[in-house]
Amino acid sequence: MSLSDLAAVGSFISGVAVLASLIFVGFQLRQNTQAVRAGASQAHSQNWQQITMPIIESGDFARVWRLGLDDIEGLTDDERVRFYAFAGATLRFFEGARVQWRHGQLDKEHWHNVEKTATDFAATSGFKSYWAARHHWLSPEFQNWYESLSQERAHNLYGKPAMSLKVEDARGHA
Repeated sequence: MSLSDLAAVGSFISGVAVLASLIFVGFQLRQNTQAVRAGASQAHSQNWQQITMPIIESGDFARVWRLGLDDIEGLTDDERVRFYAFAGATLRFFEGARVQWRHGQLDKEHWHNVEKTATDFAATSGFKSYWAARHHWLSPEFQNWYESLSQERAHNLYGKPAMSLKVEDARGHA
């Protein structure tokens, strides 16, 4: 075998090695992307849980939240401040989720849940009042998206589902 034949074999082997390295790097990138998405998904769920904890842990705040969703004018000044702070945190969570979703960092399932929850909140008089007073604190892109939500698709947030009421009515426990 001549020197040029050995050089050709060496070149071929190095080409195969480079190709194998690129395939390996591609595989590693794919796994890394999946791990990042899983982490983003977990963080998204934890952030939502953290936001909702004041309602879960405090009966007083749950009352403020429930009343504020229906009629913000019925709240005291201090209760209105609490409601506005919580509504603002909730909308910022929605805005952050929207940015993540637009950049491909949040999966469709989580985004679908955010969009449905935002639709339901947007239909309440409390969120309408907050929005009128504070929407300028959010990005113009988010404002456009939020204002485009169809309130016709909104659901009752905390009331009894219609099916439960029918079952109770049938039992005579209305």
